[in-house]
Amino acid sequence: MTEIKTQPGDRSPMRSEPNNRALLKSIAALLLLLVAFYPQITDASADGSRRPLDLPAGGGADHDEDSDDILPDNVLFFGQSFDGDAFFWVLDVSGSMASGGRLDTLKTEFVGAINSLSSHSDFGAIAFSSNMIPFDMRCGEASPARKAAAVGWIQQIEAHGVTCLAPAVIEGLVSLRKSDHDDRRLILVGDGAPFCGGISEAEIAHWNILAANWDRIPIDTVFTGGDEAGLDFFQGLSNANQGRLTISQ
Repeated sequence: MTEIKTQPGDRSPMRSEPNNRALLKSIAALLLLLVAFYPQITDASADGSRRPLDLPAGGGADHDEDSDDILPDNVLFFGQSFDGDAFFWVLDVSGSMASGGRLDTLKTEFVGAINSLSSHSDFGAIAFSSNMIPFDMRCGEASPARKAAAVGWIQQIEAHGVTCLAPAVIEGLVSLRKSDHDDRRLILVGDGAPFCGGISEAEIAHWNILAANWDRIPIDTVFTGGDEAGLDFFQGLSNANQGRLTISQ
C-alpha cells in the first residue's frame, strides 16, 4: 500500500472540504440578497401570470388620506343635477304658488336636495312673497341638525302675498359669500316675473340682481309657472349670471 505524503502548503483532499462549505455559504448569501431585492408585491395579469405592481413614488406608508381633494356635491333638484359645495335656495312662496300643487312640489324637491348634501357642503335658504322669510340667515354646514331644521322650516310655510323677488336673491348672494367654499351657486325657484309694491318690476329686478352679483356667482333658475313674461325673466336672469334655466311642468 502506497503512503501519501504531503508537504506544508500542499492542498490535500482532507483540507478542501471546509473550503467547499465556505463557497456554498457565499452562494446562499448571494441568493438571499437577490430574493430580498426582488419585488414581492404582485398582481394577477389577464393571462393569469403574476406581475409586479406599479407603486407611486415614495410608497404608500406616508400617504395622508386627509390631503385628498373632496369632490363637490351633486344635487338633484327638479330633475336637474347641480354641482357645488355651497348652495343657497331662493324660494317663491307667493299666493300663486298654491296653484296646481306648485308649493307642495317645491317643498318635496327642497327637502330631497338638502338631505342629499354631505357635511362637507354649506347651504342656506330664503323664501319670499311680499316679505322675506329666511331660514337662518346663514350659508352654513350641512350638518344633520341644520338639515332637519331646514325641513321643519319649509314645511310650515304657506303660500301668500305677491312676488318681491329681487331683495331675496340679493340677500342670498350676500349669504353665499359668507361660505368658505369656492364652488358656490344660487338656485331661484318661482312661477312668475317680479311683482312688488303694486307694479311689475321685471327689468328693474334684473338689473339690480346683476349689479349685486359683482363676483358672478352662478344663478340657476327653476320656472314652475306658465306665463311667457315669467319665463322670459327667469331665462334672462340665468343667462346673464352664468346659470341654467329649468322648466318644471
